Amino acid sequence: MYDILLMIHFLSLGAGLGISLTMFVLGLQAGRIPPAEFGPMMGRVGLAMKNVSIAGVSLLVLSGVGLVLVERGMVAAGGSWFHAKMVFVVGVVIAFTVVQVNQARARRGENPPVAGRRAMLAGRVALASAVAATIMAVLAFG
Repeated sequence: MYDILLMIHFLSLGAGLGISLTMFVLGLQAGRIPPAEFGPMMGRVGLAMKNVSIAGVSLLVLSGVGLVLVERGMVAAGGSWFHAKMVFVVGVVIAFTVVQVNQARARRGENPPVAGRRAMLAGRVALASAVAATIMAVLAFG
């Protein structure tokens, strides 16, 4: 059971980091793409990424909880690095939630420029937190 949960955890992490990095790069390109093209493109791409990212973050959190429950000594074995990892995981979840809320606001037309900027900033925080959580996990269990 532990191995299956670990595989799900790593695959979910890969999906989340991949989407976060992709959105970061697309955000950097936003100024170079004409607005008439960028809006429709991001609408289609963003919706697909939204669904994958929600599934990825959900599976990541659930498999992480499952790993701790299956391997009870994990928290003690990881020590302070594990606790630091958990702080960054909370940061990922909060930033991810801010991204989702602001993307929904932008799609509904509730001040799209402001909501878009907030989503982009929160996405960068989520990416940085995910990278930091991954580094802390390696230090805890590597």
